[in-house]
Amino acid sequence: MIRVYKHNVTPSSLLITKAYDGEDVKIQLLSDQHDKCYLCERYLVTDFEIEHHKSKDNYPHLIQNWNNLFLVCRYCNGKKSKNYDDTLYPVTINIEEEIRQIIDFDNKQAKFEALSDPSSQHTNTIDLLNKIFNGKDKIRKIKEKKFFDYIVSIVNDFSQLIRDFQKSPSITTKNLIIEALQINKEMLGFKYWMIKSNEDLLKEFGEYIIWNKTA
Repeated sequence: MIRVYKHNVTPSSLLITKAYDGEDVKIQLLSDQHDKCYLCERYLVTDFEIEHHKSKDNYPHLIQNWNNLFLVCRYCNGKKSKNYDDTLYPVTINIEEEIRQIIDFDNKQAKFEALSDPSSQHTNTIDLLNKIFNGKDKIRKIKEKKFFDYIVSIVNDFSQLIRDFQKSPSITTKNLIIEALQINKEMLGFKYWMIKSNEDLLKEFGEYIIWNKTA
């Protein structure tokens, strides 16, 4: 999960109708979020849904508030539901700097850690991410397992790019990593932390992990 961009012009349907899911809203959110779920960073194809950062049930006055609307995949929307209203707001907070995000390959777990004294928003965000990436129970259900396997495949591919670059630095291997770090790519939160955890990699690729910070 990383910081996301939100266009500062409210889609017109939010101003002239009672709907929050007009086509103009979906088009703008897809553009802002680069066709990705803002929570898990997977590409959205046809299963995307409008998600309210502050839930409809608990904050009905924000149902049509543009700043409260995001696109998510159905999987993440089901995990978040109305139970996580007090999480870090991804438009103004650099999530990737507030929360360390890594894949523990040996234990088959995604791990999330607040880098400073955690607020309730940090704790709730981490709890939500754990629920999304690791499931609620010790043994993942089939959808959770397929979801995690997909995440691991993306991160594994990026790990291989890094190993190739470290073994044989070249313009070609460097450009492959730069391409994988573009804002329209999946799993940037995990990729960023792989770069940030290595001083040499951070010097080489630090300029490519600053998306949305000044948006």
